[in-house]
Amino acid sequence: MSIVKSVVTVTGISVVTRALSFVFKIYLTRTLGAEVIGLYSICISVFFLFIAITTGGLGTVLSRKIAESEAGGDRLKPLSYLSAAMGVALFAAAATLAFGYFVTAKSSFLLSDERALPMLKIMLPALITTTFYIIIRGWFWGTKQFGIFSCTELLEEILRILFTLLLVSGVVSGISGASGLALAFTLSDVAVALAVFFIFLKKGGSFRGGVHPKELLKPALPLTLMRVLGSAVGAILAIILPNALIASGMSVSEATASVGRISGMANPLIMAPNAIIGSLAVVLVPEMSADNARGDRNKLTERVDSGITFSLIVSGLFMALYAAVGSELCLWLYKDAEAGEYLEKAAWLMLFTPVNQIIATSMNSVGMEKESFLTFIPGTLVMLVACRYLPYYIGLDSVIAANFAALFIESAGNVLLLHKKIKLKFGFLKSLFMVALISVIVKFFVDFVSKATSSLPLLICILLSVAPGALMYFCLAAFAGLIKPKTLLARFKKAPPHPGEELRL
Repeated sequence: MSIVKSVVTVTGISVVTRALSFVFKIYLTRTLGAEVIGLYSICISVFFLFIAITTGGLGTVLSRKIAESEAGGDRLKPLSYLSAAMGVALFAAAATLAFGYFVTAKSSFLLSDERALPMLKIMLPALITTTFYIIIRGWFWGTKQFGIFSCTELLEEILRILFTLLLVSGVVSGISGASGLALAFTLSDVAVALAVFFIFLKKGGSFRGGVHPKELLKPALPLTLMRVLGSAVGAILAIILPNALIASGMSVSEATASVGRISGMANPLIMAPNAIIGSLAVVLVPEMSADNARGDRNKLTERVDSGITFSLIVSGLFMALYAAVGSELCLWLYKDAEAGEYLEKAAWLMLFTPVNQIIATSMNSVGMEKESFLTFIPGTLVMLVACRYLPYYIGLDSVIAANFAALFIESAGNVLLLHKKIKLKFGFLKSLFMVALISVIVKFFVDFVSKATSSLPLLICILLSVAPGALMYFCLAAFAGLIKPKTLLARFKKAPPHPGEELRL
């Protein structure tokens, strides 16, 4: 399957998955309220910290090692890599689970609101099952079974929704609200693990010895540290941000609700382009790993340039629309204007997110996990300091300022380090400028239309603003040469087999 077709396949499934997740989050927000969603977000941040410890960079390194082995014609070593990764990950999961129960039995210092503690205890057993299916999905990823890789993610979302509907609604006597949400998370996770393992066996998967764990641990260590620290940042922010907001004058409930607005309302919208950009990243890792194993630097640099340009085009559309009608959108979706105000300001972060995401993916694909970790540290420190001290002066806007600083530092450092290794062509810088310019123009246009139609029902106002805005964005992008319709259509033709393949992203 060609890269473009792989991206289309993964994107299609990912869009459905994220659409289901998004709609369901709206239901949960309206049903349970921002405060309960805030408590759930606090628990999720701690849970993902533990998952980063158990799997860390193993999934990414596993997929890279498998792709490199298959590029060299070795069809048996991937199963050995899988076995080694599974052994390490499950041992770490068991140890982390024991640690988690030990810590939560003594105190709730990991949580900014002790009311979240019962939810976290219910969710902790899912560490084992989540770790298990993340490693299995790494095997699907490395063997380029992208459709199955994405379908398991869709299955996870469907099962989570079904279990949550059953338990949150109070159908089961004595279980509802926050407790039901946490229990649904754990039970659905067990069901997902069983389903993924069944699919793995049906696709001929098995476990085989022959690889020492250190072959995976050494390259995975820096990536694991980065993800652990990244997840730790989420957990730390879930503690220091509410406290900083309280110090600025908010009540405990208001601070928790503010965290819920960011994580449960605005962030899902900001992350919407990842349904497409994330699909590209999934496909690029094994492809670029194979290119690196073959020593094809030209193809690597072309993939980086085209990958960033494509991601910027996608992200720029959402950025322009959110910056213009974010308030109206959140008011219609969540009945919460404050989340919309945050979304309009935070939308401009989306200009840097795709650059960093594709560059980081490229670095992981060519074995630069250590270098990406070194750029992550200063960005993270700046973010933590900003979130600790800025809320007193600028409130929730401190989160935007902190994220901007971290993204800029990390992106700039990663670009320079990757260029040093593979000599980037920097064609994406022109795309970055053009997307920014086009997004500003479209933002003001959508603003104008929104104000002109403000007397109409809210949904009609949004649709009449967004539809012409999106059309204008694509027309300007095509005029600027960012989108070439004829080339795009040609790419869906079947690609010739490697090594004569000329298809490019």
